[in-house]
This record gives sequence, C-alpha cells and structure tokens, in this order.
Amino acid sequence: MIRFFNFLMIFCFICTSACTADDNIKLIRDIPPVGQEEQTDPDPEPEPDPDEQSNFEHPGLLHTEEDFARVKEKVEAGAEPWISGWNKLTANSHSQLSYTPNPTERLIRGGNSREVPEADNYNRAMNDAAAAYQLGLRWKVSGDDAYADKAVEILNAWAATCEEVVGDSNRALGAGIYGYQFANAAEIVRDYEGWEDEDFKTYQTWMKEVFYSVNKAFLDTHWDTCISHYWANWDLVNLASVLAIGVLTDDQELFDFAIDYLKTGAGNGNLNKAVYYVHEEEDLGQLQESGRDQGHSLLCVGYMGEISQMAYNQGVDLFGYQDNRILKGAEYTAKYNVLQQDVPFEPYNNCDDVNHTEISSEGRGGERPIWSVIYYHYAKVKGVDVDYIKEAIDFYGTEGGGGDYGPNSGGFDSLGFGTLMYTLE
Repeated sequence: MIRFFNFLMIFCFICTSACTADDNIKLIRDIPPVGQEEQTDPDPEPEPDPDEQSNFEHPGLLHTEEDFARVKEKVEAGAEPWISGWNKLTANSHSQLSYTPNPTERLIRGGNSREVPEADNYNRAMNDAAAAYQLGLRWKVSGDDAYADKAVEILNAWAATCEEVVGDSNRALGAGIYGYQFANAAEIVRDYEGWEDEDFKTYQTWMKEVFYSVNKAFLDTHWDTCISHYWANWDLVNLASVLAIGVLTDDQELFDFAIDYLKTGAGNGNLNKAVYYVHEEEDLGQLQESGRDQGHSLLCVGYMGEISQMAYNQGVDLFGYQDNRILKGAEYTAKYNVLQQDVPFEPYNNCDDVNHTEISSEGRGGERPIWSVIYYHYAKVKGVDVDYIKEAIDFYGTEGGGGDYGPNSGGFDSLGFGTLMYTLE
C-alpha cells in the first residue's frame, strides 16, 4: 500500500510539472519581442451612416434638398405662383397640427369579398399618407419642427400598427398607391433629428414587409392571369412603390428592378406598353387605357410623371426615354380631356380579347393634380415645346393635393401640390 501511495505521488508530481512546463512555454511564446509593445484590439468602428454609404441622394424621391431650398426662397419672397401653391397647402385640413392619425392593423382594399369579408378601410391610409406628406412639406418650407413631429407621429403609428395589406386582387392597388405615398412622406422627414434612428429603421423594415412584398408578388405573377389582363395603372403604381421603397431603404436591387421593368417588363407598366401607340403625324401617344376611360388614363399620366420625377432625382432619365414617350402620352391625354379636342385612335386588344375600337369619353375632363410635374420638366429642364399640357396648367390653376379633390380615393391617387413644388422659372 505504501509503495502504491509513493508511486501515485511521484506520478502526480510529473504530470503537474509537465502541465506547468507547457504553460510556461506558451507564456514565453506570447511575450512580444523587445521594443515591440503588446498589440491590443482597437475600439470597434462606429456603425456607418446608411446615407453616407448609399448610392442614393437623400432626400431624393419626388423632391430634393435643392427643390426645398428653391421653394422656401420663393415662398418667403411671396412670389407667384409658389405663394398660391403654399396657401393651397396650408389651407388643407390634412396639413394641420391638429390632424390625428388613424392606423389599422389590416389595411383592406378589396374587402367585402370572398378573400376578405370585412369592409374596405383603405381610406385611413389614403388620408394619413396625404397628411404625413403635406406636413413634411410644411416642415421643410417653414422650418417649424412641430410639423415634422406630427408627420413622424403618423408614420410611427402606422409602422407600429399595420401588419398587412389584404383584400381580393385589389390589394395590389392598396400596396402600390399607399406604398409609394408612405415612402415619399418618410423620405421628406428622414433627416429630421426628432425621428429616432431605431424608429426610422423599423419604418424601413415595415415598408418592405407590408408593401413591397405585395408589390413584388403582383408584378411577378399578375395573380396568375394572362400578362396584359391588368391595366397599365396597376403595374405603374406598384412600380412606383418598389422604386420609392428602394430609395427609402437604400436598396439598389429594388430600384434597378423597377427601372428595368419600366423599360423591358412583360406587363402593361412597361412604358412602351403604357403609352401603347405613337401617332407620328401628330406626335401624340395613345395610352393603353385610352379606350377604357379617361379617369384611368389621367391616373396613368400622373403615375408616369411621378415615377419619372423620382427616377430623375436619382440620375435616371425616364422623361427622355424613347424620344420623350411619356410627354407624347400626356399631350394626347391633355388634348382630349382639357382642350376637348379629337385625337386619333389605334384599335387595341388584350390577352382577354377586350377590344377597343375608339377612344372612351367616360370620365372625360376630370381634374387631377398631375400636370405640373410633367410640364415643368419638359418645358424648363429639357426646353421642349409643350402645347396641350401648358393649356392644362393654365386651365386648372394652382394644384392642390389629397383633400382638395373630394373625399373619394381618386382625389388622393396623386400626392399633388405641383404648383408649389415643381414650378421652375
């Protein structure tokens, strides 16, 4: 027993010595050479500012910082027509500090349907998006932070509440219209110091998960219909949303997808299809929806103008695409609707065999705040002769926005206030 105990003690001594020797070797190896200080990990670099890393200009959707500086100067000077545009904005009930947001958990467009039995409630989104946009404009021009605070309150309330856009096939319109509008409202106030970084990031994620997801699903599948089943405005407004969300979230892939689709896409949002036929003798562009009705034709003009403005502010010129194709479509529509003059018509047929043999007079002469964004770019930036749209500018006068054209959705389809924001000398 004593021999065994002695053996055990000797064995443990050897093992302990071995372990100590290994540790000593390790420590010796870890000693830096003479004259060289021990290296330590530097403090981690701060997270980069997304705007500094982005390829996008901010703000850079419908309006840029240069635009706001110009408008602010003109309004402070009381110059026309900017001051009339400003007065139109400040008189709108949606631009007031007393405005109360009304978000909903489920944004329904296409309700009372088999898919969603509940009634539509998208009027909540159309009013609140218009309010956030208008309040953002008031902040940028006046410098009063109270308006930015109210805009941010509306946007945060929606991001914290709304979980999905639902309905029958019309949910694509809900995701498109209010997607591009909520994105534009947020882009205006993204640099406001009172909008907490975490809240803004939450908002960016919300835009992608709630709106972009539906936009992309529709553009990819067209709800499993034949490719020309849906009218041009369906594609256009979903492309407006994808493009706007791409800029808002600094996602180049989204932006590039929208631009590529507008030029080469299979659906009617392709600008070569949205402006279906160019009548060379008059240099006018018949729209894909011209034989359907004029309300939707005017809607297409508005969306093409706003899409082009957003793209232009990021360095992509859709206004000039295919020899000013959008201008030709807008001039055709203005001549027929505003001047009440005849225009040529090329028969149209889609994949569902919906035949149009003449232009539709339904909804002819409707008023929408869509003309300034197109006129001032072509006439002042490009220096192109613009005839019929100029007549529309003169005829309708100062453009308003959501709330100035009745309570129905058509009056909220475009964000408006073009006299204030797009007028150039």
